[in-house]
Amino acid sequence: MSTKKPSVAILLLLIIFMTACGSAPANPDSAGEEGNSEPATAAAVTHLAHELGVSEDEIEVVSTNPAEFTDSCLGLGGPTESCLQAITPGWIVMLSAAGTGYEVHTDETGEQVRIAAAEPEGDSGADTAAAAAQEFLVGELGVALGDVQIVSSEPTEFSDSCLGLGGPAESCAQVITPGWIVMAEVAGESYEVHVDETGQQVRVAE
Repeated sequence: MSTKKPSVAILLLLIIFMTACGSAPANPDSAGEEGNSEPATAAAVTHLAHELGVSEDEIEVVSTNPAEFTDSCLGLGGPTESCLQAITPGWIVMLSAAGTGYEVHTDETGEQVRIAAAEPEGDSGADTAAAAAQEFLVGELGVALGDVQIVSSEPTEFSDSCLGLGGPAESCAQVITPGWIVMAEVAGESYEVHVDETGQQVRVAE
């Protein structure tokens, strides 16, 4: 009868040993990693500060979120740019400067940076378009510059080189042409003026 006691003791020791081995904590470094966003955020801040001509201290980081862009241009390629149509991992960094929000796209490492945000209010493009529209209407209507009131200036893309207002006998290149639609008012009458990006070509809609 006494031969059973050592066997029971050995069995208990084995159970205790196995339980202790199974309770080792998991490696904390193996969980929750989604990539390091710091290089991308820093690159976005540096790029925006350079574009705006301000100190990096004037740029506030609102958020940084991982993203997958549909092409190698981070979804922000220009009309004449050739972008590889491939999923490109990266980051969308939301920044703020002088009360204006900016959406900045970067690749995974922050080596490629592109700004998607709208330009601040009162930007030079809108001012140039408004001034060109005013001068054109002054010449066409024979009124004083102060008689032409600018109501709004909105960026757009016209479907041809004639800013969408070509005549029946006019040959217009069928290419996307960036520009502005300027709404003006003269003596109580409204005018829709189409202006190209540089303000050199101006046309008035009927």
